[in-house]
Amino acid sequence: MQLPKDINEYLRAWAPELGERILQTYPPLHGFDDAASPLTGQLLRKPFPAQTLAMMGVVKRWNEARGAAVIAECGTGKTLISLGAVHVHSDRKPFAALAMVPPQLVEKWAREAFLTLPRVRVFFIDGLRTPTSSVGHAGVNEVRLRNGRIIREGLRTTLTELRQRKTARTARQRWDSICGFPALFIVGRDRGKLSYFWRHAYGLAHCGRYQGSVVNADTGCPIYLGEDGQRLLFVDFKKAKLSEILGGPNGNETRKSRRALYSALWQADGKKSGALLRWISSDATCRISSTTPSRMRCTS
Repeated sequence: MQLPKDINEYLRAWAPELGERILQTYPPLHGFDDAASPLTGQLLRKPFPAQTLAMMGVVKRWNEARGAAVIAECGTGKTLISLGAVHVHSDRKPFAALAMVPPQLVEKWAREAFLTLPRVRVFFIDGLRTPTSSVGHAGVNEVRLRNGRIIREGLRTTLTELRQRKTARTARQRWDSICGFPALFIVGRDRGKLSYFWRHAYGLAHCGRYQGSVVNADTGCPIYLGEDGQRLLFVDFKKAKLSEILGGPNGNETRKSRRALYSALWQADGKKSGALLRWISSDATCRISSTTPSRMRCTS
């Protein structure tokens, strides 16, 4: 038998057998001939057959495990699949779902939820802490679809308030008395991580002419800020992010002229992570992966 010359020839020759091996190793949870749940007919938008197939696969995966993944290209309807899967998995019971999405897709998710799920109430998590005197949006705000636009209207509360049971037996029973309908909470990914944590980034010279001085990690030289070229000390690094423009005269030293370069004196702190998911007790997770990944968690 002649050996294949390249990968394309190999796949053309063995594609049927490879396909059979894949199906034997990873049998589908929901096949083309399997009947879909009648709850898919309650969706306000009718999914395509392939979307229904993926939707039912996610639901059956949730029945077996706590997590499922939808991996597809942009435009294939991952948002519709995930919203429909939550609706079917709830089995006609009011549910509370959390969608953690890229910041630019927060309003898109709200719009698609209104156009997909019957009787749904949508809430934006605009802040994880108690609102302050800031003029910006804070706390948890209900949104509605008006003339194709998402506006903040309705219930306004905070995550701290939602966790209190008050006169109810549990906080969940109190929430059910406030909102007896399916609820979708949407939060931007960065906000869900309490933004990102950061720390100062500078060096401390242990030898040489600058021994004991605070130095820029990019240059190994002391840091001068301001028009008067004031030298930066350790005590100057407080809660504010600092930076230095490299190139040209700096302090009493004249360096070779070159193009100005921004040098940040801070960096993201990878040892710390966000805390929003610690606020949510979830029973199932659906991870939607593409060039713009999202994450959904739901409780029912």
